[in-house]
Amino acid sequence: MTHYIGAATVNHNTSLYVELMLRSLFATHSLDLDLSITVFDNASEDDAAGLCAYAEKMGVPIVQSGFTTKTQNNSHGEILRRFVLERPDCTHYLFLDADACFVQEDTIDVMLGELEACDDAFGVGARMADWGGEQELAEEYREKAYYCRLHPFCALVKNTDVFRRVVDEIGLSCVNYLWAEDEEYLDTFMLMTRVMRTHGLRHILSCKMVIHFFSVSYDWNAEDVVELKERRRDELLRKFRKYEPDQIA
Repeated sequence: MTHYIGAATVNHNTSLYVELMLRSLFATHSLDLDLSITVFDNASEDDAAGLCAYAEKMGVPIVQSGFTTKTQNNSHGEILRRFVLERPDCTHYLFLDADACFVQEDTIDVMLGELEACDDAFGVGARMADWGGEQELAEEYREKAYYCRLHPFCALVKNTDVFRRVVDEIGLSCVNYLWAEDEEYLDTFMLMTRVMRTHGLRHILSCKMVIHFFSVSYDWNAEDVVELKERRRDELLRKFRKYEPDQIA
């Protein structure tokens, strides 16, 4: 069977992270991987010169999402919902956060094989590596990060009628679920994951790990944590800028 993967990521004043994600993706995968990736941009105001130059070289379109960095709510899930509904011909969808970084060879190929081998799985997610890239995220954080939902930092999903119907009717955005005496915050993809379970479909975890820096689009971290992330990001950028694969057709 021929596979065609449509991939999407969102830039929200995270241009250096997106450049790193793209560079690491192409450096760790064969260029004959049948994948088409689009960068959706939320009218970012940071320095995107490096990202734009590399994206042009690799044939990766940067498309304005129609949202901005000042949009009232998190637009991530809505952008990805539109992406899915506008691309009915893909066999699979690949969702990538801006702050993901590939450190293991052929991650997407392996994830594809794992997903195709599991009939009751609608999607597969990479395991999150710490910033060093050699160890998985500590066990106490895994439930909230990716056991309870398919986390879209690096997620591959089968294009099925059920998935597209859920995306159309339910969406992929965050929600606040109001119980009678409590409320529950469901992050991006969590409600979709729960609805897919009602169809007897689950998400699985890959054997492959991908670095995830977490929360780089919003001012949620202390200044010293932001500096640590940026320092590690820049180290990895210097490494991956040494790779110069041929342009994607």
